[in-house]
Amino acid sequence: MGSNGIRKAATLLMSLDPATAAELLKSADPETVKQIAAELAYLQAAGSGKAPALADPIKEFSSLLGPGGGRRGGDFVRRLLEEALGEPQSREIMSQIEDLVKARDPFLSIRSAGAADLSRVLAGESPQAVAVVLSELPPAKSTALLSLLSEEVRLEAVCGLTGGESASAEARLRVARVVRERLQAASRKETPEADQGQREQKFRKVAVLLRGLAPAMRDPLLQSITEKDEEAGNAVKSLMLLWEDIPAVRDRSLQEGLRGVDARRLALGVVGADEAILAKLRANISERANAMLDEERSLLSSPKAEDVQQAREAILQVLREMNAKGELEFEEA
Repeated sequence: MGSNGIRKAATLLMSLDPATAAELLKSADPETVKQIAAELAYLQAAGSGKAPALADPIKEFSSLLGPGGGRRGGDFVRRLLEEALGEPQSREIMSQIEDLVKARDPFLSIRSAGAADLSRVLAGESPQAVAVVLSELPPAKSTALLSLLSEEVRLEAVCGLTGGESASAEARLRVARVVRERLQAASRKETPEADQGQREQKFRKVAVLLRGLAPAMRDPLLQSITEKDEEAGNAVKSLMLLWEDIPAVRDRSLQEGLRGVDARRLALGVVGADEAILAKLRANISERANAMLDEERSLLSSPKAEDVQQAREAILQVLREMNAKGELEFEEA
């Protein structure tokens, strides 16, 4: 079967339900099955990459078939092969598909990467290599990537694109392999940090939700969270009030809390603080306290970052204790 026939067969299979598609696939010889499976994998990946002319008509045609048409998860090819050939043969073909797709379009997975990620993995590469990548990206992503490059690399890369000589096929394959490997390495390295960031965002949302509740309602909920996951409970408690939340604390509550904070600690805490936070703090201490704050700030010379952070934590601890007792009110409440 020629390449055009393979493409048509893959297009048809994507429009069918898995059971019917598997029955049709059973009649094909192993080599044809492998080629069709590779085409399916390519079409799925190309849906967000270089081949909208192929992927979009498939989606449009499939959508006419009714609910569920054209919507295929990432494991569609694997499930189709398992139903048609069984698990052992399916596993063997799946192991070969990735290489087949890469051979057909080495830059396919690179097109789905973000411009910022691409700029990081291309750091230190020659302008010629950068030009190769730019030539393979959609126009909008090429523009975004260009804006993140240094002026020198940007200029040479664009000149390379307009030059008469183009990179050899071997050079393009080498560039694609290096960029793919770097993207994969960066993804593995950043995954734990990304997961931690997502957890903190989730805890923060819960914390902001709970902090406006009366203690009688909030405390049992916090206790329930802590009993199920002590780490999560402690994180939610600490995230109820952050340094950037100070402008959201109501004036009367903040005035009460700041009475127990000495001028030196407050002076350390406001080092490098946003103007909104500094203004909020100044507005809620007396004139005398403001004068003492100015005096203490004038005596500070290059305070250590850890001393500033400790001072802020001490101020926040006072406010957190008030919040635990139900004595702290927020503007959003």
